[in-house]
Amino acid sequence: MALSRRAVPALMFSQGVSVAGTQVTALALPTLAILLLDAGPLAASLLFALEYGVQGLTGPFAGVLVDRVASRRRLLVTVDLVQLLLVATVPLAHAAGALTLVHLYGVAAVSGALGGLSAIAVPTAVSDFVAKDGLVAANAKLAGARSVGQIAGPGLAAALVQAVGAATAMVADAVSYGLSAVALSLPRLQRDAEATTRPTARPGVVESLREGLGVLRDQPVLARLAVAAAALNFGGAGLGGLYAYFAYQVADLGPGEVGVTTAAFSVAAVTAVLTGKKVIARVGLTRVIPVFGPLAAAALFLIPAASLGFALPVLIAYQLVFGFCATVWAVSSVTLQQLLSPPDQLGRVLGLSRSMGQLVIPVGALLGGALAGAVGTAGALTVFASIALAGTLVAVTTSPRTVPPEAIGT
Repeated sequence: MALSRRAVPALMFSQGVSVAGTQVTALALPTLAILLLDAGPLAASLLFALEYGVQGLTGPFAGVLVDRVASRRRLLVTVDLVQLLLVATVPLAHAAGALTLVHLYGVAAVSGALGGLSAIAVPTAVSDFVAKDGLVAANAKLAGARSVGQIAGPGLAAALVQAVGAATAMVADAVSYGLSAVALSLPRLQRDAEATTRPTARPGVVESLREGLGVLRDQPVLARLAVAAAALNFGGAGLGGLYAYFAYQVADLGPGEVGVTTAAFSVAAVTAVLTGKKVIARVGLTRVIPVFGPLAAAALFLIPAASLGFALPVLIAYQLVFGFCATVWAVSSVTLQQLLSPPDQLGRVLGLSRSMGQLVIPVGALLGGALAGAVGTAGALTVFASIALAGTLVAVTTSPRTVPPEAIGT
């Protein structure tokens, strides 16, 4: 497979614009639930839990679908168009005076499932038209595009919600999905994305999932990567749910100072995207995994350490180390999954792995508050950081059985 110089930019645009748009809905849905529909804390948190919970539950089946479709490009375009229609139902229902909590729950659940499907299809599609020696560069570019969306999205979301209201602001998310669909529909991308043929024989869904599990069994490093990602997500969700409270109430920081720490993460993530290829080539892909994952998890201990003094510089240091190491680790992980998984089973491997990582997010977020009430905020943060570190260390104890030369690095 030749490296496509046309498809990657189209995917970058698609990822960046849709991620930025998604930030609008991420703010608008709870805003509508709380301020318009008088949702309480539990009802509001259910929006978050539904998005990630449904994404985790449907992940394995999404992986089967990704492996079976004849054109992953068409699948991505279809997902974008369905997302457009789904998101657009909210401002339409609001305008008609018919918006309900059940409607918002439905949007969160279905959008979560579709987002998970897209997250599996994109790296699988990349492996279709990018040569093995170009995977690290392509994955880094896509991570960079997502980082740009994540940096620009929150500010855009806040400005739109403030200016036109939460429901109307969601039109921007619908438009972002439309732009993404157009980018992926361009004729020059069509030949690249549809060049790979799919097997004609199709086993049943259960057998297909067994085949995916078989890959994880035969390549223990992939299974351990899934466990490490789940632990990092669980710890990160618990820490993330408590971070703002800790920064304001325990570390006694102001909004501007908290914003500075968040900006530090963005700087680190962008730096990782720009330098990740060189770092991975110098260290070696199989050595990056067991080093950068635990380093990212270890950085989480700096959050409770900020309660001891010098809170602002300590939290900035946390964001810088975590942002850089977690981004390099994520790029390396997806590249290793692409290299070690049979091409016709990559979707299932990604789906099964993501399922573990997504299901623990709402659990960690909900447990964070309860644990903080029992052992204190700093104690809860330490517990979640310990879980993340212990989980990422499992990736240190094994190596791939079969590693392509492209995975070793130079």
